[in-house]
Amino acid sequence: MRPKIVDWLHATLGTPAFGWLVPTPAVVYVIAMLVVMGVFVTRCRAAGLSRYHALGAAIWGLIGGLVGARLLYLLLRADQVWRQPAMVIDLSGSTISWGAYFGGFVGFALYFLKEHDSPWRYADVLGSAFGLGPFIARFACFLNGDDYGRVTDMPWAVTYPQGSLPFDAHVQQGLLGPGATASLPVHPVQLYLAATGLALFLVFSRLWRRVDLPAGALFFLYWAADGATRFMLEFFRGDTERTYVGPFPDGQFIALLVALASSTTFVWIRSRRLSLSIS
Repeated sequence: MRPKIVDWLHATLGTPAFGWLVPTPAVVYVIAMLVVMGVFVTRCRAAGLSRYHALGAAIWGLIGGLVGARLLYLLLRADQVWRQPAMVIDLSGSTISWGAYFGGFVGFALYFLKEHDSPWRYADVLGSAFGLGPFIARFACFLNGDDYGRVTDMPWAVTYPQGSLPFDAHVQQGLLGPGATASLPVHPVQLYLAATGLALFLVFSRLWRRVDLPAGALFFLYWAADGATRFMLEFFRGDTERTYVGPFPDGQFIALLVALASSTTFVWIRSRRLSLSIS
């Protein structure tokens, strides 16, 4: 999609500068990470938390996320890795966002374990800011053409050029003829996910400022909401390269587990605080 956007801007405005100005997916991912880290550290300082620990936890979380994103992909394709062990050292290989989230939280928690400090007030701040990550990063998926949607006739549907993942998939499925120059119109699922991330950021920013919750509750409430919305949006996905857990694609299955586990933990934290206040 990025070449298509660059060509359109070039033809419309008459300048090739957009080949430099339209970011590559890798640049978008870096921007997303830096923005979330910046907002997180700033909000921790505003909440009276240690800026030093906030930055340290963010760096550890970033490293854990980078490792986890690739590791989960390899684990879900263990049979393929067994046949092609070189996949393990392929640093340019595919990743999974849930792996980044899980790995990031492990790194985040390990930092506070090392420092003998509780992570939960920091985690709540992270929950207030984390929606910015998918809001920005999903534009990289849109530019790259991965995580594309099902074929649709909705007026906001998008098409992808020759050589893109959706185009190649539609050719393999026999949906396009030999003279086709673009894929069939598909749901821009990546933009749905980006819009959801922005909405969660706005909602949880307000909750963080206005609602008094026990430590850790806001963090798990965020993941309950993120998992539930991600589960629903997965129904619009059209890519067929995913692995499955029963009837569900891996990402949808994980989203369901995250939503259930996080909502249960949120209720437990709230009820524990209530029982302590009564006693």
